[in-house]
Amino acid sequence: MLNVPTILLLDEEQLMREATALLLTNRGAKVTKTATLDEALAELGHRTYDVAVIDLSTSSPKCVEILQRMRAHGNVPHRVIVTTSQPLPRHESAELADVIVKPYPFERLLDAVFGARSSRRAAPRSGVFPLVRRITATRRTAQARRGRV
Repeated sequence: MLNVPTILLLDEEQLMREATALLLTNRGAKVTKTATLDEALAELGHRTYDVAVIDLSTSSPKCVEILQRMRAHGNVPHRVIVTTSQPLPRHESAELADVIVKPYPFERLLDAVFGARSSRRAAPRSGVFPLVRRITATRRTAQARRGRV
């Protein structure tokens, strides 16, 4: 696969870190998972990343502090995406590629990481409802063939 994005994922919650990494890996990205800012900075010392996905919790340092520490470390990814439970002040979000407020559909994160795909519908889709519609349509077709409709 050509042009595989390398992603540094910083999330303190293990379950969300694993789920997000799996989601991004299944879409073709190479993901490095970290649980703390110090781990993320250590990884930035080893390689360059295309995208950093940073999950800010209430115990996390402010976004500005994270970016300053990355700059001081000498390696800031090309795009920085932050997920947070509250919108960030304008001065904190100015240097970020995207700020995603929780809860968000995973499609929103995928669009931020990989760029919006033109073939995708504008509204986020659920994995369940298209299947329900397909089953309903199949049942109607079968009933019509049997003359029950």
